[in-house]
Order: sequence, then structure tokens, then C-alpha cells
Amino acid sequence: MNKSFWVFLIVSLEVLLIVTLVPGDWSEKAIYKEAELIERSSGVKQRDFVLETATEWYQKGLVETGVWQSVYDFLIPSPEMKERSSIQADWWFDFVEGRIDSLQRSIYHTLTRFALLFSWLPYILLLLIPAIWDGMMTWKIKKTNFDYSSPVLHRYSLKFGAWIVGLILLAFFAPIPIDPIYIPFSLMVIAIIAGIAVGNLQKRI
Repeated sequence: MNKSFWVFLIVSLEVLLIVTLVPGDWSEKAIYKEAELIERSSGVKQRDFVLETATEWYQKGLVETGVWQSVYDFLIPSPEMKERSSIQADWWFDFVEGRIDSLQRSIYHTLTRFALLFSWLPYILLLLIPAIWDGMMTWKIKKTNFDYSSPVLHRYSLKFGAWIVGLILLAFFAPIPIDPIYIPFSLMVIAIIAGIAVGNLQKRI
């Protein structure tokens, strides 16, 4: 099967696990802990930028658009509907409401990680662009001096880069506090891998 299918399947199972098993305040505690880690490693301004950006995305994308209200209206009956119903299942609706709240916090947690990634992108470009340029120059030199371009290095560098991207995406949805230093470190490794992959493209004269 396609690898992207497996990534999608794992992420879907991870989200399902969050919705069904993670306690309501678990993600909230993880958000606070991760904010402390960001403050320790990058300072108060970086922490505030990440939280404010994630809050803005959350409000504009899910609250102001009415997405969450629609979810509540669809899954949780109004008090009038409960009174008219002959089936008393308040315990079930309380459980569903708790799962919705847990999912809300988990999505906000994921948005904080995307905001952290967004804050690092300008700095990573300073590494990625030179790495790709160096790879292109190396590739052009190999075309003129008949040096060997390794298809093995090219193939496995692409695979390794894809695995790193997949692991980053999985970590973004993990309902546990993770040291934010893994994001710039992973992006730096991807920049190096990109240079190696470009430098070992097959020659076309």
C-alpha cells in the first residue's frame, strides 16, 4: 500500500485515541508544560508568539466560523429536546461533551506546534537554500568531471526525509508535552538531507 495511506491511518487512529481515551484536562496540562519548555529554550517572546498565533488560528478557523457550535448542536441535544425525549441518556451526552472538549484542547495543542514550526521557517530557509544550492553545484561539477552520483544516497536521503516529515506530523498530534527543540533540529536535518539528495541526482547531459 501507499506509504501516505499508512501515515493517514496512523494519524487517524491517533486522533481517535485522543477523542475516546485522553482525559479532558490532559491536553491542557500538556499545553502549559510545552509553553514552559518553549519559554526556557527560546524566551518569553517566542512563547507568547506561539500561543497568540495558535489562539488566532483557533478562533478564526473553528470558533468564529461556527464549526464547534455545529458539532455541539449535532451531537448534544438541547434541553428542550431532552425533555421531549422518552430516553434518558444524560450520562452519554455528558461523556460526548467531555470528548468534544478534549478534542478541542488537542486541536489547539496541535495548532501551537504548527505555530512553532511557522516561527522557525524563516531561519531554516537560511540553511535550506544554501544546502540546495551547494547540492546543485556539486551535481553540476559531477556532470563535468564524471564523478559518481550515488542513486543509493539519493533514494535513501529522500526516504529518510519523508520519514522525518511523517514523524513530525505524528508528533504534532501527540497529546503529550514534547521538547520544542525537536522542530528546528528536524528541519536542520531535512535541509542537510535535501542538499545530499540534490547533489546525487542522476546526471543528464
